Amino acid sequence: MTQKKAKFWPWLVAGLILIILSTYIRLYPLRSHMWDDARDQATMMVIYKIKQTFLQQILTQAPTMPPPLANQLAEEKLNATIHTDNHEFLAAIDRVTDGLMNQPGAPPQKIYLLESDPFDFYNLTENIVNTGRIAEIIKGSKYFNPLMVAPFGYWQPFTLHPYWGFVIYKFLQLFNPQIPLMTAVAFTPLFTYGFIIVAFLWVCRVLNYSLVSAFVGCLFLIMAPINLKRGSLGWYRTDPYNILFPLLLLGCLFLALRPSSKKEGYLWAVIFGVIASVYALFWQGWGFSFLLGVASAIAVAIFNAVIKKDLPHAKQNSLFIGIITATSLLMVSMFFSFQDFFILFKEGFGELLKFTHRGLDLWPNLFMAVGEIEHTSLVDIVKSAGGAIFVLLAFGGWCYNLRLSIKNFRQNKTIDTIILSIFLIVTIVLSVNGERFVLFTTIPLSLLAAAACNRFVGLKTVGLPLAGILVALCLFNAQRDIRTILTPIYNSTWDEAMTKIKTDTPSDSIINTWWAPGHFIKGMAHRRVPFDGASLDQGSIGYWMANMFLAQDEAQARGILRMINSSGNKAAEYLVQCGLKLSDATNLLLAIAPQTREQAALTLKGIITDDQINTLLSLTHGSNPHSYVLVYTELMDANLMLAFYGHWNIKKMEEINANPALLKAIPARGSHDFVDFLWGTMGGPPKCSDPLPMMGTNNGQLVFRENLTIDINTMDAKIQSSQYGEGAPYSVFYLKDGAIQEHVNPDGDLKYSVVLYQEDGQYAVRLMDHDLANSMLIKLYYFDGAGLKYFKPLVLSHDLTGRTRIKVFKVIY
Repeated sequence: MTQKKAKFWPWLVAGLILIILSTYIRLYPLRSHMWDDARDQATMMVIYKIKQTFLQQILTQAPTMPPPLANQLAEEKLNATIHTDNHEFLAAIDRVTDGLMNQPGAPPQKIYLLESDPFDFYNLTENIVNTGRIAEIIKGSKYFNPLMVAPFGYWQPFTLHPYWGFVIYKFLQLFNPQIPLMTAVAFTPLFTYGFIIVAFLWVCRVLNYSLVSAFVGCLFLIMAPINLKRGSLGWYRTDPYNILFPLLLLGCLFLALRPSSKKEGYLWAVIFGVIASVYALFWQGWGFSFLLGVASAIAVAIFNAVIKKDLPHAKQNSLFIGIITATSLLMVSMFFSFQDFFILFKEGFGELLKFTHRGLDLWPNLFMAVGEIEHTSLVDIVKSAGGAIFVLLAFGGWCYNLRLSIKNFRQNKTIDTIILSIFLIVTIVLSVNGERFVLFTTIPLSLLAAAACNRFVGLKTVGLPLAGILVALCLFNAQRDIRTILTPIYNSTWDEAMTKIKTDTPSDSIINTWWAPGHFIKGMAHRRVPFDGASLDQGSIGYWMANMFLAQDEAQARGILRMINSSGNKAAEYLVQCGLKLSDATNLLLAIAPQTREQAALTLKGIITDDQINTLLSLTHGSNPHSYVLVYTELMDANLMLAFYGHWNIKKMEEINANPALLKAIPARGSHDFVDFLWGTMGGPPKCSDPLPMMGTNNGQLVFRENLTIDINTMDAKIQSSQYGEGAPYSVFYLKDGAIQEHVNPDGDLKYSVVLYQEDGQYAVRLMDHDLANSMLIKLYYFDGAGLKYFKPLVLSHDLTGRTRIKVFKVIY
């Protein structure tokens, strides 16, 4: 008994140290005051100081240089410095922020959530606090969310994740009864990583690794950049479960598939099935790990039957598949129903396929624009998994295990190596298809890195010092990486906008924007959205929303909103039922969108019957919902994405799908050639420059970067630029007397237009295609909807840095 305790306590101490280190690093958003206004202020102060230093250096070296040119050169040097020495730049911001927050009278620290998806789970947790359930309607493995896919609502897979957040909230209330719910759930990944550390150390004990090697491997796992990004304070998403449960399942696999008594093997098979079933309650893609278990059992059974000639053990491995299937089926039936097992399994693979499939659909595929599922290079995989040293160490451990397995294939290590090899190969292949799958790859890599450490740590002179160097390197990299990999989006500016929407709009309002802020709107403003990050299968809504933002006429934009806010995509579906091709249906709906009901009826006359006209108009012109439009900085910067979805050539897709030869000629999906091919069907991407700041004035002319000049009296524009050409742009869009004006340059010989606008009292311009310059997106974002009849401002706000601008408009029907 004493001996067992002596062996256990070092592992307990190691686990506590790992938990402390994990928590400290993951608390960086709190330590850096990431969500506080003081950080924006500090950012401005650091930028100003660096720029002024460069400006003084330039003017000292060239005293006669015109101030606008000197300012431009100083800004270019500033941007280069931020890019090349980003870690030191962020460290300087951290130091200044600390100074501001430590001043007397500094406001209390704010804690929000990272990115967008956590706000979806926050909303569900808030429902638990208020009603005891994540949703009012729960049927089987689904719950109904009335705020999604407006105006109908949306069925979502049931998840226990919000309940785990609620448990943490109630636990933290024991220490601080006034703790806000958002602050409490922001700590959820830190608690989950405590369990991950325990699970990893348990698996290492199963594999008979030494304590030091387990410590190093675990540190690599929890400090991998992808896991820091998806497991730090504020990351209230399900990603940490995709490390916790696969680790537990791997441990069960090792114990179930090794040579052992039937009773013990079957017991671990049952435990595997139970854990897989619980995993299904946290993440849809649980079937991935389930099938890895099946594949491992098949591979080990073949190995035992063919190589070892151990038929009884091969039979036991084969029975493993039946046991885990039966156990999972029984557990899911207890949780939900018998049918839900197959539903969950099917949806689990649908969850995986939507992250890897790049289909040629009639409606645009919204998943193509999700950064975390873009194809990942091996260099990016290595970087996200922890760096070259760690990955080389892991592959060294893999080669060492393979060598031992080949040398003595009858030992348990051979079966362990088979399982780890299957897990490693499959996850690497998946990682190439999407960044988020690198998270899975860190599991076998960390275990193999521990295997490598297990080999050299016993060396008398270099083992422990080398392990110490690896630990120090891992902690140094983690402290460095955490500054750059986190992506805070929600801040006080967003919070003020959401509060305004919540208090100043009817409760049944629909807030129309792109999908990314949808979770903000649901979670904080409690208003409906047409689509969000959890309903990216709504490609048709993405098409209509993009066309609304790109509309050249506010009446058409209003008509599109009235249609999708009243009936979603049912109008297009109805016209297809009436016998029209989808391309003809969408063109017809775009044509009648700006028209009155009477005008639309005349347009439809002769195309469909009178009864069909009445039915269609009830979908397009039947009601006047409470509609609002939200534009924000990232949406303006992503105007290329809007063009991709709004200009989607449905007619061309129909032609290609009907012609096997054209289908065969399509480039590999997910490749750059495939994207170029899709742009080719639309006539190519639109052109849009970065903002060009004003450099000064000269004899009544505004002078901008790239040698662009605009005559303030005539609005004639000229440019002499190596990047944008020489000559006169086609037209200039600007604000005059409270209305948006377009001046067509009589000598215009360049095909693009100039958008002249003001931000914080300073002129700036952007060069872009004429249709984009004349779009509703530009009119709302840069001109605040000035002079528009159907769109009236509700919110016009921005943060101190100007990087976050949010504008909300009420739609007048």
